[in-house]
Amino acid sequence: MSATLAYHFTLPSGSELNYEFEFDGERYVLQREHTTPPPWTELAFQQCSHCPFQTGSGPKFCPAALQLSLVVDDVEELLSFDKITVQIRYGDRINTIETSAQEAIGSLLGLILACSGCPHTEFLLPMARFHQPIATTEETLFRACGSFLLAQHFRMQHGHSPEPLDALLTRYQNLETINRSMIKRLKNQLESDTCLNAIVILDNYAKLFPHFLNKSIDQLKPLYAAYLM
Repeated sequence: MSATLAYHFTLPSGSELNYEFEFDGERYVLQREHTTPPPWTELAFQQCSHCPFQTGSGPKFCPAALQLSLVVDDVEELLSFDKITVQIRYGDRINTIETSAQEAIGSLLGLILACSGCPHTEFLLPMARFHQPIATTEETLFRACGSFLLAQHFRMQHGHSPEPLDALLTRYQNLETINRSMIKRLKNQLESDTCLNAIVILDNYAKLFPHFLNKSIDQLKPLYAAYLM
């Protein structure tokens, strides 16, 4: 099954930005290429401490940084709290949202990171496939846990033991490391703070995920009364 998801930004200046993702039955791919990647995207520059790629034998560029570089230059004119209009098209469905630049860019960057090819973000691909733009904390918790539990079903089908829910926390801790390294990559490269603040928002989600999981998941339990009878 193929599907296309597109982000369309209308900026305060009246200019527009468009980003398209195509799902080909296996994964999302951002349909843009960088002909001259900036130096800060090179693998060895502020490389994540848990990166599975080795400098020299791995790719020349960090997959996550390379994909983010397709966006960061585009939004340099924006300030974090500029109000922008975002239209997200997914098949025949269109959502239009007016929000701050940092929230809108954060939603896009989160999608890009999931689809970037970084091994530590690939667990997010199912959520990218059913992307919820500018999701609330509660929506993110529900989708992350639901995606994780479906993954355990597929693990057992392949003869693997199911993972405990704590394994999901470990994956979110890995995201924190990526976010911190990405902020270091970008810190001295940009004049605007919009992308940096967008990544900080993503990092806050990752940092607070254990708290939300431990404190909020029981609030969803009443919804499952039919399964508990």
